[in-house]
Amino acid sequence: MAGGELKLLSTWASPWACRVRIALHLKDLSYDYVEEDLENKSDLLLASNPVFKKVPVLIHDGKPISESQVIVQYIDEAFASNNGSSLLPSDPHERATARFCAAYIDDKLVAAWVQAFRGKTEEEKLEGRKQMLMAVETVEGALRECSKGKPFFRGDSVGYLDVMLGGLLSWLHGTEALCGAEFFDAAKTPLLLAWAERFGALDAAKAVLPDVGRLVEFAKMRPGGDELKLLSTWFSPFGSRVKLALHLKGLSYEYVEEDLMNKSQLLLESNPVHKKVPVLFHRGKALCESMVIVHYIEEAFPDAGPSLLPSDPYERAIARFWVAFIENKFVAPWLQLFEGAKTGAEKAEGLKHILAARMTMEGALEECCKSKGKPFFGGDSVGCVDIALGGLLVWVRASEVLFGVKFFDAARTPLLSAWAERFAALDAAKAALPDFGRVLEYAMMVRGPVAGAVAANN
Repeated sequence: MAGGELKLLSTWASPWACRVRIALHLKDLSYDYVEEDLENKSDLLLASNPVFKKVPVLIHDGKPISESQVIVQYIDEAFASNNGSSLLPSDPHERATARFCAAYIDDKLVAAWVQAFRGKTEEEKLEGRKQMLMAVETVEGALRECSKGKPFFRGDSVGYLDVMLGGLLSWLHGTEALCGAEFFDAAKTPLLLAWAERFGALDAAKAVLPDVGRLVEFAKMRPGGDELKLLSTWFSPFGSRVKLALHLKGLSYEYVEEDLMNKSQLLLESNPVHKKVPVLFHRGKALCESMVIVHYIEEAFPDAGPSLLPSDPYERAIARFWVAFIENKFVAPWLQLFEGAKTGAEKAEGLKHILAARMTMEGALEECCKSKGKPFFGGDSVGCVDIALGGLLVWVRASEVLFGVKFFDAARTPLLSAWAERFAALDAAKAALPDFGRVLEYAMMVRGPVAGAVAANN
């Protein structure tokens, strides 16, 4: 049996170091663990791994060994008689197959995982997730072939391949939580799913693998971990709602203008149901539907800017009721007017519903303004109801010109008219709402015939 002192340079979060630590535990080897600060690497680490300057590094009798695959094989060979069985098969062909599969895990699965997690663009991350899912299915086949019905890749006991994949388990589960995608699932990879549960229950795995929740929090704190990206179009009133919420919360975000005549693959895959904007990406996960996104922004960033929802549960429910009213009674007939109504009578009927809804909204605002003396639906500050209606303001004004009807006017809806002026004067509205003239020009170009038909039936 090989002797000598063992020292491991690593970080608690490193999946590569987990491989080494699992191998050391399986071999029942004691070692000195040194936690490295990767922002301020020690001279020992820099001297021990001068090529890559990365962890893990195992130092045995003063001699450093780098790269997790190399280290695990070294441990198996240097301490062959420790704790019974070898991690690598004794048969040369099986040994070569294990090494091949380990290389596949690093070259195909790990490389795709790194791209999915650290890609510079959402397109890169999406492609990484695709490649990763394909690699996982291949590894499922390898497990079926290698295990021959036994619990592990090695058979009845844990082997080299189990260690190579098992060291990644906490990060794989953490990535599932961050990206909202399951890599091991009962439908496509039942063997890997069951294997992961068995491996995670091992004493060596329990001793070594980091807590998934702690990893997720660590990942969120990494530079770029909280990035926001918005897919929208300049004229979308629904995209304006999301922009308003982001500006009110003081959140920076990357804006991507979509061409709705030639939708990007990212949009089609991130909103496969409706294939529409807006879509907000946060931590690699896509969110759709404007008011769903607004509520998410409030809940994900509760300490940023003013609260967009009341803290009182009852008032919160009332706010959600009015958001639903705006969607169902104001927005729905407005969209029907622009996109669905075919006859003049249908269009005139849609207009009636819009006018009736605005009177109901006037009454709601009266309760907020007169009985409570507040300037907005949300009270002293803008809330989600203000955003739901405010995001439509420019299109409401353009529709007034197109259809020759005042939706908000001083005579019939004085409170809404005054509210609209207050809202439009907000810095967030100035930053988020599109230019009225440009919207009117666009609306006249694409919806001119509709306006004429409505006017004829008015």
